Amino acid sequence: MPNHLHLGQDQILAILSSSGNATAIYANSDLHIQFVSDAMLAFWGKGRDIIGQPLEDGVPELRGQPFADMLRGVLSTGVANTGNATPAETLIQGRLQTRYYAYAFQPVKDAAGNTYAVLHTAADVTDNVLGAEAIRQADDQLQALERERSLNEELAATNEELNQTNDELINTQETLLLLNDELERRVITRTSELSESESRFRAMAEGSGILIAVSDEHRNAIYFNKAWLNFTGKSMPCLLGFGWSGLIHPDDHDRYIRIYTSAFNKRQDFNTEFRIKDHRGTYRWLLVNGVPRLLPNGTFIGYVSSCTDITELKEVEQRKDDFISIASHELKTPLTSLKASLQLMERLQEQASPPLLVRLIDQCSRSMVKITTLIENLLNTSRTQESQLHLHKSAFSIDEMLNNCCNHIRLGGVHELIVEGTTELMIFGDEQRLDQVVVNLVNNAVKYAPKSKEIFLKAERHGDMAKISVRDTGPGIGLEKQPHLFERYYRADESGQYSGLGLGLYISAEIVRRHGGEIGVDSEPGNGCTFWFTLPLA
Repeated sequence: MPNHLHLGQDQILAILSSSGNATAIYANSDLHIQFVSDAMLAFWGKGRDIIGQPLEDGVPELRGQPFADMLRGVLSTGVANTGNATPAETLIQGRLQTRYYAYAFQPVKDAAGNTYAVLHTAADVTDNVLGAEAIRQADDQLQALERERSLNEELAATNEELNQTNDELINTQETLLLLNDELERRVITRTSELSESESRFRAMAEGSGILIAVSDEHRNAIYFNKAWLNFTGKSMPCLLGFGWSGLIHPDDHDRYIRIYTSAFNKRQDFNTEFRIKDHRGTYRWLLVNGVPRLLPNGTFIGYVSSCTDITELKEVEQRKDDFISIASHELKTPLTSLKASLQLMERLQEQASPPLLVRLIDQCSRSMVKITTLIENLLNTSRTQESQLHLHKSAFSIDEMLNNCCNHIRLGGVHELIVEGTTELMIFGDEQRLDQVVVNLVNNAVKYAPKSKEIFLKAERHGDMAKISVRDTGPGIGLEKQPHLFERYYRADESGQYSGLGLGLYISAEIVRRHGGEIGVDSEPGNGCTFWFTLPLA
């Protein structure tokens, strides 16, 4: 960059000098002052001896301020830089003062378009800035006064409302005093009634042979009748709170507490069975029924429960299970021999001439299938009760299981099995047992919906679970029967038209539960029936 101007005409400098405007011209990166007007010298508080010096040497108070860097930016880019009301520290009468300037930094270029100098023009707008600030402050004060006036009006209105409210409060207080006197008279009457009701309850509870207990709203036992004390051989203080729970059989303790806590949190009735130690140290089976206690206004205050000794019923049920187990095993041996004989006869039946022999053999085969199914159901029921229903788990495809199961139905040619849904679900479970569940559901559809020619098998994904369903278009199942379908020995058909012991769905439910799944039914009378169960995905 040159250290001097190549302006071409001295008249330009003369015009700038005589214009009365604050102007200056700087060259090269050191910003040598090439020209400065008297007005600009007045802004800086300097004399003409600074001409030819670098700007920050001639006007050292500009050091640390952004103007030198801004000027160099114009020199390097050739782009003008302007500003309005920009503060600058300048030396006025020997003292640094903050003044506000409107400025323009314009590039000065040669014929080739290269920037070799910067023309600086400025105007002192300090009075305008300070005047605008004074106007703004005055406006702020005026607005503050207006807000204060408005606030005073609001306070006056509020004070009037407070006076009215105070009068209303005095009237309300007088009314409350009258109501309190009336309430005290009612409470005295109600307390007498409650005391009488409690006395009647205790009289009935103490005279009953049923074990009756009462808990409060915090689940703490607060009362046991005499039957409880006699049954356990424990004193009232020993049973109160949670002391009674220590008598529950270890295998039943957590399950019972979970059921009780769940019902308590939901404020619902509950009933279940559990074993508890009696005064002889023997565990007895109790059937418990609990109902919430509520005040007349609906406030929950705990539970009252009644327990009945069902040990004898449990023993009868166990003896029945033992009988079923023995009978099943005893029947299985001759049935094995019968099955082998029938298989041999089936191979020879085409050589037999009497048509009756063929029909008899066919009838024997169907009877054999029914008997074998009944025996297997009895055995599975016994194994379930004894926790001996072992599972042999492996990974397998649901799609393959659904397409390969129930061949006896497909070969019959009467019903069509249609497989729907997802085809890439893998299960880790006992494929043989789960195939047994599907076969049982399909057999039920064939048995109870014989006119449903199409039976739909569907597999779906629900999160980390697979849902498998068997749907028919038969007559459906009544809503009153659906909660009992998976109970042992329950039969939805009460006419005796269909054979079976009511164990198939019970066993299927046990198999599904032992896989960590759920089983259920969706049905409306006249709209078919869908049995479904869920299984964890592999």
